[in-house]
Amino acid sequence: MPCDAKMLAKNELFEQLTEEDRAQLALVVDRRELPAGTTLFQAGEPGESLFVVSSGEVELFIKDTAGQ
Repeated sequence: MPCDAKMLAKNELFEQLTEEDRAQLALVVDRRELPAGTTLFQAGEPGESLFVVSSGEVELFIKDTAGQ
């Protein structure tokens, strides 16, 4: 789903950008709505994406050396 520059302006991470910069960024950003329980990434995967949560929450689980 395409991203809207106005949506980016609502996030403090992007609020200092100019309108033109937000418009350019919106051209390369994908907006995704994910169902609860969706795994975004696993430990050890290359960091190829930046996720910005506009609503909802994220839980982070890290296993110890015993796999717990």
